[in-house]
Amino acid sequence: MWKGHGLEKEKDFVSSLRRKIKEEKMRKKSTHIEKFYYLYPQTVAFVGYADNIMPAAWHTPISAQPPLHGVLISSERHTFSLLDQKRGFTINLLGHEYAEISAKTGNTSGRDMDKLERFAIEYEYGDHIKGPILTHSYAAYECEYCTAYELGDHFLFVGKIVLVHYDDAYLQKGGIVDPDKIKPMLYFGKDRYITIDPRTLVIKPHQ
Repeated sequence: MWKGHGLEKEKDFVSSLRRKIKEEKMRKKSTHIEKFYYLYPQTVAFVGYADNIMPAAWHTPISAQPPLHGVLISSERHTFSLLDQKRGFTINLLGHEYAEISAKTGNTSGRDMDKLERFAIEYEYGDHIKGPILTHSYAAYECEYCTAYELGDHFLFVGKIVLVHYDDAYLQKGGIVDPDKIKPMLYFGKDRYITIDPRTLVIKPHQ
C-alpha cells in the first residue's frame, strides 16, 4: 500500500514538474502583427535598373527551369516606378564588407539623388538589361521582366535570368560560393547586418 501511495506521489511530482517546465518554455502568441523580423537573416541583393540601385532582403529564386528570380518592392519606392516600366532589372550580390553601402543606399531615394554617383559605386551596364552590374559584386543576374503581382503592400516582380556575371576566384568546384573567400551580406532586421562563420559549415555526405 505504501509503495503504491509513494508511486502516485512521485507521478504527481513529475507531472507538476513537467507542467512547470512547459509553462516556463511556452512561447508567446500575438495577433498584433506589424513588422516581423523572425525570418532574418536574409541575403541582401542590390536591385537595379537605369542609374538606380536599392538593397533588398525580400528576394528569392522562384524556378530553376526556366531560371526565374523574384523581388518584392513597395509601391512607395522609387525602384517600384522603375521596375514597373517592365524592362527588367539586375540583381547584385556583395560581400559583408559593403554593408555600409547597403545602409546608405537603403536609407536614401533615387528620386532625390544619383546614389551610384553620390556613394562612388563602381558599375557598368548589363549586356541585355539597362541596369547596373556592380564592379564589386561576386555574382550578378540580368533579369528580363516576366510578370508582377500585387501582394498586400508589396509587388512581386518576377524576372527571367538571361545572363549571370560571376568571378571564378570566389567559387569552388561546381559553382558553389567559397565561404573562406566570401562573407555574404546578410540583413538581420532594423538596419543590422551579419555574416557567416565558415567554421559552422556542415557538409552532408552523399548517400
